[in-house]
Amino acid sequence: MTAKSNPSDAWFAKADADLQAAELLLNTNNPLLDIVCYHAQQCAEKYLKGYLVAHSIPFKFVHELVYLTRLCGKQEPKFSNLLDIASELQDYATGVRYPDDELEEPTPQEAQRAIVCAEEVRAFVKQCL
Repeated sequence: MTAKSNPSDAWFAKADADLQAAELLLNTNNPLLDIVCYHAQQCAEKYLKGYLVAHSIPFKFVHELVYLTRLCGKQEPKFSNLLDIASELQDYATGVRYPDDELEEPTPQEAQRAIVCAEEVRAFVKQCL
């Protein structure tokens, strides 16, 4: 693995790998829908953290997309436009990784929506840099 010239680039590379994994796992004969949603959430999380790193803004190492989005919003107020997406993806950080009788398995439509949300976060962050 080679070092990136910009620390945020490493975050974005990991995020892009998560998005690629989500897309690959969705487009199989037996899609792993919970893992698709998890990787979509991770993509969004890493793009938000990469933005914070790019602006030297310290953050807690958490999986809370709403918190990260609000923190990004202190640098760029337009991040408030992502709060609904952040909220939608946030539960996929842990909720789908562990057995829970209260959470239902994501549907194919929900998994596809999670990927679209991750792509929107990626595009937004890239536009703001």
